[in-house]
Amino acid sequence: MHTLVLYGHSKRGDARLREVAGLAREYGDRLTVLTLALQEPVTFPVKCDTRRGLWNQILREVAQEELTRAYMAVEADDDVALDVLVCPDRHPADALAAEAVTREADEIVLADAPYSGLRRRERRRLRRRSPVPVR
Repeated sequence: MHTLVLYGHSKRGDARLREVAGLAREYGDRLTVLTLALQEPVTFPVKCDTRRGLWNQILREVAQEELTRAYMAVEADDDVALDVLVCPDRHPADALAAEAVTREADEIVLADAPYSGLRRRERRRLRRRSPVPVR
């Protein structure tokens, strides 16, 4: 079984990630932890606005810092795959569902839904449209 966890740093998120990682270790399952880096569209060359590019870079760096926290939450378990999902700001739930299919995940777990990076509407969209079960 392969579990894809969407992580956002919080006490509840850390506890849930530790729980899922413990179960994955116990049963020999694969575990992938993702953080979101929502990207604003950069419309080159029509509108050469470096602020969007800079903002997108900052968001990727924040997502990378979240992965560092996830790594500490799973107690530096090297069997856990960690990655940043860079996706458009519009409908990130669709990008997450597609990523789950690409990675052949059997389920998606939102470690702590309010801190996952998905707004409430996007969480509903993910649960409705994802071919992979969402917990």
